[in-house]
Amino acid sequence: MMTNDLFLYIHYPFCKSKCPYCDFNSHVKKEVADEDFASAYEKELDYFASQLKGRQLKTIFFGGGTPSLMPLNLVERILNKAASIWAFAPNIEISLEANPTSFESQKFRDFKYLGINRLSIGIQALNDADLKFLGREHSAFEAKETIKNAAKIFDNYSFDLIYARPKQALKSWESELAEAIKLAPHHLSLYQLTIEKGTAFYSMFKSKKFEMPDENLAADFYDLTNEITAKASLELYEISNYARANKECAHNLAYWKSQDYLGIGAGAHSRVYLDDDKNRSKIMNWHDPKKWQNEILKNAHAIQEIEKINQEELLEEVILMGLRLSSGIDNEIFLRHFGRKYQEIFDWEKLKNLEKLGLIELKENNISITKSGRILTNSIIEKIIT
Repeated sequence: MMTNDLFLYIHYPFCKSKCPYCDFNSHVKKEVADEDFASAYEKELDYFASQLKGRQLKTIFFGGGTPSLMPLNLVERILNKAASIWAFAPNIEISLEANPTSFESQKFRDFKYLGINRLSIGIQALNDADLKFLGREHSAFEAKETIKNAAKIFDNYSFDLIYARPKQALKSWESELAEAIKLAPHHLSLYQLTIEKGTAFYSMFKSKKFEMPDENLAADFYDLTNEITAKASLELYEISNYARANKECAHNLAYWKSQDYLGIGAGAHSRVYLDDDKNRSKIMNWHDPKKWQNEILKNAHAIQEIEKINQEELLEEVILMGLRLSSGIDNEIFLRHFGRKYQEIFDWEKLKNLEKLGLIELKENNISITKSGRILTNSIIEKIIT
């Protein structure tokens, strides 16, 4: 079912260096043909304009890669093109991911002038030893100065930290997190380090160059993180994101709430109801930046795969995404996609059994996972959808 709201993601695929834990579509390139890239973004937006008419943009998110490396003119052209196609919501959230280098930090005021009103900074650690291990090019001092600079310019900003790192002690994480909360009291993204295939860390881990915390210690890190953030009134609103009331990232919430989002750029993904289409479409762009660019020149788009999502697959997606939110899934979401409430979709006896075990909470208009059930989120989701 088509909705009027649209959430736009812009992928900028370039970085100064590749972090060893990163499995995102990012590429190291010293020089980028910015004019060609700007033209490609504009043409891709034009292509989707004809298939997503009359929409209102609720959020725009520049992700990557490292979007703060983008020339200001490129950001401006993308925003101007988007504004010429769709209406902007009065309270539109426009986010940009940034890295804490002095070069990028100096551009913060210019980004705000262009319309960016939310900054997400990739810090990852607040000590030099772990920053070096994580392959980050900035120091802890640079990181803290960048955050302070962002706080002077943006009302809405956040930064990322990775925890449960090799050899990391719970006590040191406790003090590091306390410092992080002082630096960003409204929103933090806190991720446990995971080893993904295809990354440099995967090879290093397989070669036993470092050891990861065992499951029990990793669970202790997660519990401690939730305890400290809760005391600071940073509520866990999604499995790795913590915020004060009304400071959640509206763009990321769109993914978890199965809203229509359009991905532009190399390797970007979309989930949208195209105009006059009853089925939701799953779209994936070509990953290689040059291939993406060439395809747009040839076809006006860079779609590698597009398929209609059947109802069974869509239901799995809605549950998989939505139950990761602390607030769970409202019936409004089930009605929007399936025309039925959750009570009419799932095995009621199975749901009641999970509720008796204290794993889920069933309300008239909402289903959610309880605090005690969060550690078993994946297992609970599997039980519900099978």
